[in-house]
Amino acid sequence: MKIVIFFSSIGQGHISAAQAIEKEITRQDPSVIVLKKDIRAFMDPMRRVLDEKLYWFIAKNLPGLFDYLFTSLQEKGNSAGSLSSLPHDYPEEKVIEYLNAEAPDAILATHYGSAQVLGNLREKGLLPGIKIGWLHTDYFEGYFPRISLRIDRTFLAHPELTSRWLAAGIPPELIETTGMPVNVPGGTEAGGKRCLERLDFVPEIKTITIASGKEGAADFAGVVESIAAHTTESLQVIAVCGCNEKQRRALEKLQRRLSSLVRLEILGFIPQADLVSFIYASDLFITKAGGLSPAEAFTLGKPTILLNVISGHERENAELFSKLGMARFNTDVKEVGAQVLELLHDRDKQAAMLAAQQEFQANMDIGKIARFALDESIKARLPEADFGVEKGLAVRNAEEALARLEADAPADVEVLLSYSTSKQDERIVMENPFGHIALRVGATVYSSNHMTRSEEGPLLQNLGLAEYLFGVEPPVGSQDHTSTYGMAYGRDTLGLRVAGVAPASLERMHAEAAKIEEEFRAGECNWNRIKANCADFVVRILHAGGYRLQYMEGPVSVVTMPLDIFDRARSAFEDDLHCETELVAYRRLPGSQASYRFSRFPLSLGQPVRALTQIITNTDPEKIEKAVKRQLTGYFGDDRIYYENLNKRLSTSAADDLDRSRKKARRIEGVLFEEMKQLITARQMMQFAAYKEKIDRQVTREFIFLIERCYDVARISMEHAEGIITGQNGLTLRSAFEDLMGEYGALNFRERQTEQLSQFISKLSEFQSVIEKGLSEAGQKRHELAAEVSAVLGAIERRFKDSFDLTAAPLRKALKMTRGKKDPSVAPVHRSANGAKSGRGKGAS
Repeated sequence: MKIVIFFSSIGQGHISAAQAIEKEITRQDPSVIVLKKDIRAFMDPMRRVLDEKLYWFIAKNLPGLFDYLFTSLQEKGNSAGSLSSLPHDYPEEKVIEYLNAEAPDAILATHYGSAQVLGNLREKGLLPGIKIGWLHTDYFEGYFPRISLRIDRTFLAHPELTSRWLAAGIPPELIETTGMPVNVPGGTEAGGKRCLERLDFVPEIKTITIASGKEGAADFAGVVESIAAHTTESLQVIAVCGCNEKQRRALEKLQRRLSSLVRLEILGFIPQADLVSFIYASDLFITKAGGLSPAEAFTLGKPTILLNVISGHERENAELFSKLGMARFNTDVKEVGAQVLELLHDRDKQAAMLAAQQEFQANMDIGKIARFALDESIKARLPEADFGVEKGLAVRNAEEALARLEADAPADVEVLLSYSTSKQDERIVMENPFGHIALRVGATVYSSNHMTRSEEGPLLQNLGLAEYLFGVEPPVGSQDHTSTYGMAYGRDTLGLRVAGVAPASLERMHAEAAKIEEEFRAGECNWNRIKANCADFVVRILHAGGYRLQYMEGPVSVVTMPLDIFDRARSAFEDDLHCETELVAYRRLPGSQASYRFSRFPLSLGQPVRALTQIITNTDPEKIEKAVKRQLTGYFGDDRIYYENLNKRLSTSAADDLDRSRKKARRIEGVLFEEMKQLITARQMMQFAAYKEKIDRQVTREFIFLIERCYDVARISMEHAEGIITGQNGLTLRSAFEDLMGEYGALNFRERQTEQLSQFISKLSEFQSVIEKGLSEAGQKRHELAAEVSAVLGAIERRFKDSFDLTAAPLRKALKMTRGKKDPSVAPVHRSANGAKSGRGKGAS
């Protein structure tokens, strides 16, 4: 047996899930061949690189735009007549070429894009007998339940999702709750302790691990800074930045000025096993809300805080986890420190969170995914050989589906425009490119039968809507299945449903239909392609009801075109203030075995430009199709009809996600404008930060210069003074000098700690007093050594007072220095003739 697992390399979670599934499959059956394949490998290489860079740029830098694109995708997925019409990045011809070459017995996917492509291929009949399963690696609904209808099995991570899928109308046999496949090795307390000891961490001190996937997409420095600002106790932090060098540099810079209460260990991209060990050894885990990272923490049973890093699907994940009590959701990184301290010290909240995580673990059974792939008794869904053919197998719930549609969109009259259909896939259907039109009045569909003869049956068939669309038993007279009845097995049909038509108008329409039939029986009327086709009869009936339609003008306006009449009827009913209209679609049923199975939007000779546009664009939805709000459709290998609401919404079940009120989606122009303002602001902040860093480096250089000058002056002064000052004063001088050198050795030149610098200046002042006293008692007057010490002491005291404060006037002073201006209070160090350093400052001789 051979199994292919498709994943997407755009996120590490899809890969990890594929690896976990592979491991479980080979555990159950070591003889199975498992091939993991990146669905993105089928993309054009250049486009793939650009696509990935663009994805991460938007995800990290433009959260508003990312959220807009996510919301827009879900709405498009729920409003599309078929998911096959949605654009995607994976060439289907390359995918099917790969699958034909490998010939797998089953296909699994851990990315929705892969499942969507596989559904497209199945609807085209290109994957016969190959069962398809898909693991949804996130925790939101969106339009994804519609993907489940196109494949054999969908695996969901939580019962909450399962209930949403069921509410969306997905049959129970198509879904299973399996939990999220995570490849988490078991840990022990002793192993966790050894893990901390490798970092020289103390096991008794609370430890926090921060990770955010391979991309390191999070404000690591902001998180650590917030923790440091809120803590009053010692904490240990492990920051796993992945491949994000920018975050690593930010942490290294922060580390130099971090509170002594926080011990920080900065790591890059590490093996997953190491990350799991760190999580296990920690008291709390902070991560982004991807599908896998939180699941790993939940499996290990760790209090978890989720960062609002990537909007869209990850925010949906985080809000569900928060709602279910499995994690805390942080929306402001400045407050994460308070959340950390609260969670670390509140045992009740920890216990509640761990209990919710244990419930999550209880639902985990990834063996179900492996058993689906391995169990040969589980077959791919295939249509019956006689499904949708004349006198064959019909859909089983046509009346029920139509009743649901009628309840939501009641209609007194319905104009039914059926597409053209053919046995071969033709851009222009040569047999009849103009389609067919019929009219339902009340419960009766009046549809002209071009095949009938007066002695055989009626010219205007009187059919119920279910029989007209989904019938397989031929009515009285000569019939052509999918052409005169059973339309949905061979072609799409649009329905203009009209409510509010006056009862008197309905009676006149019925009477006109009866009159046409009488004329037919009398030989006064017969079907004629030019003068009495299906569209002409619909016009007569509508005219009788009071709706006089203007024929579409065109080069051959003498021929009544179904599409023209449908357009005119739509305008007439929409102009009637008493009527309400709604466009619905009755889709061609995938898997139908009828000989006519290729459906094209009807053309019109009266609208040549529109017809030519439709021929050229081929598969693009026509403008009328885009206005459809409800549909009845089917799915490959399923003999049921599904009623679907195509109004734009975020979730297929029409439930408001997580009971959150949502504002109407903004226009893309507004989103881009807001994002541009934020980018400009961020750019300005970056420029200010760069400027401040430049000034900071300059002040640091001055600090080092002053300290080194103090050292040189003190050392040289000590060397000269020892020959002058003797006795007890000499010993006192030596002690003062050693104390000063001790403080010098303790200084951190880069950080400029205020306390240490104050102690150094204090010791320098003591050294000055001792040397002046010693010289005075030795009978020396104002000696140049004392003057030099006094000058350098004054310079460093003045700089310490103001110039090392980067938040006030020192910025201006430092700026002057960057322009080449020197402080006159700082005297240069000169070398004496013998090479020793000496200084000349104010008052120096």
